Amino acid sequence: MRKKSLYIILFLVVFINANTPLNYINQLRVKAGAFKLKYNTVLSKAALKHAKYVSINQELSHYENISSIGYYAATPWNRITKAGFKTKLVVENISFFEPNYKASIDKLMGTVYHRLAFLYLGVDSLGYARYNNIYVYDMSNTQVANICSKHYKNSPMVIEDICSNNTDIVPKSLFDKLTASLQKRAKRVIIYPYKGQQGVGVEGIEETPKFSYNSFGYPITATFNNYYGNKVDLIEFKLFNGVKEVLTRVVTNSNDINNKIRKNTFVLVPINRLKRKTTYRVFLKARVNGKLKELEWSFTTL
Repeated sequence: MRKKSLYIILFLVVFINANTPLNYINQLRVKAGAFKLKYNTVLSKAALKHAKYVSINQELSHYENISSIGYYAATPWNRITKAGFKTKLVVENISFFEPNYKASIDKLMGTVYHRLAFLYLGVDSLGYARYNNIYVYDMSNTQVANICSKHYKNSPMVIEDICSNNTDIVPKSLFDKLTASLQKRAKRVIIYPYKGQQGVGVEGIEETPKFSYNSFGYPITATFNNYYGNKVDLIEFKLFNGVKEVLTRVVTNSNDINNKIRKNTFVLVPINRLKRKTTYRVFLKARVNGKLKELEWSFTTL
């Protein structure tokens, strides 16, 4: 009887853990071609402080006003370092008014900039918090935080203003090595919607800053992993419904109105909303460090 009860308890624990925000984000990241993030309590502390601030003041922003109730720190990097994280490197996502974490994450993945933040290869850790109907996700890099703790003082090439202590520096060679160690864990191209994905949205979600001043169909993103080649020349990026090509435009770091898209990331933007319960095919061709790379995959809308 005891043995049977233990099995039931273990099953429940696994079931609950599979539905945490961390696991859902990791599920999406891995299927897109990135690697899993680890949960970090310090980042969660900073996220909770900001979620409370936003909820109390209804200031829907990444920034805090020192004169407002519940003020903790002005910026995302100030908040994570005040909470005890050793680097200022941070990517923050916020969403408002969704009924649960899954709805919040799905909404953010329907945007462009916030999706790319969730899929970013320069972070290895995640903290998150919900306060009332405000959701905050803070992502950073524990490896960089660790080397910031060592207080390097001399190096021929350094990166400044990345550690919580403003006088600390990080040797560029070490920073590049840590970055490469993360990138090599990911696939050559990070794509979303991912191959075979079901229940994909039909239209892009409005975000701040605005990605587009017009409504548009659900965006398709492709980020080439710099570990495998940093010179990428896009040749074709197309979307098809059956044999019919869908009218789209391509947005890159060279024509993004907000300068938020990083080099070697390409966004395929359908001009009109997609059709429901329809399977779409994506074709991508590029030259990476002189070598031809082709990808083809499909996804199905809800």
